[in-house]
Amino acid sequence: MKRIIFIFSCWICLSTIIVAQDSETSFLSEIKSITTDSTSIYYYPALLDKAKNEPGKLDSADCFYLYYGIIFQPKFSSIMSVTLHPERPEFEKAAMKGNCKKVIKLAKVMLERNPVDLTVLLHTSICVQKSKNKGDEEYIPKRFEFVLDAIFSTGDGRSKETAIKISNIEDEYVLKGIIGFLGGKETLEVDGNASYSVWEKDGDKLYFEDLTYLD
Repeated sequence: MKRIIFIFSCWICLSTIIVAQDSETSFLSEIKSITTDSTSIYYYPALLDKAKNEPGKLDSADCFYLYYGIIFQPKFSSIMSVTLHPERPEFEKAAMKGNCKKVIKLAKVMLERNPVDLTVLLHTSICVQKSKNKGDEEYIPKRFEFVLDAIFSTGDGRSKETAIKISNIEDEYVLKGIIGFLGGKETLEVDGNASYSVWEKDGDKLYFEDLTYLD
């Protein structure tokens, strides 16, 4: 996990793929345009095929558009992470028990449906790093890093203007752990077309923007 913490501290910049963020509308409309255009290299179905058939070849840009582009998929919902994987309860139970063999086995199936599921990537990365024989699962910790790069490229979370943008409301718990902002009190704020989850602890605040919010 040291590599993951290092990524956050360095704030690796995805300068070649970050879309214009002068407004929430431009951020989302640009991603929608790119991921729903069948001629784009970041066309969402094409990225899913790449993740399934060449999992080790996903790069930072691919993960950026997979993570945020999922919002514009026909079957997307804010509770998609819960309903998408029937294996989720079994996966979480295996993760809690430290059954890494089962975690990795289930993760491979789940990541074919959503290649950038942050919770799945977190637990599976830990297991892969513990494994003496990593085999073909070595791409999973790297993908986790790419997804973190993508998310943290949207903001530092210190204000509404620089809120960390998330496409899954559950992800803020994983991200809080990565940042080291544990505990705290959560409040929800709505500002125009934007919805924020604001965590406060010891006078410090951490802002997440829920991109699935619809006015």
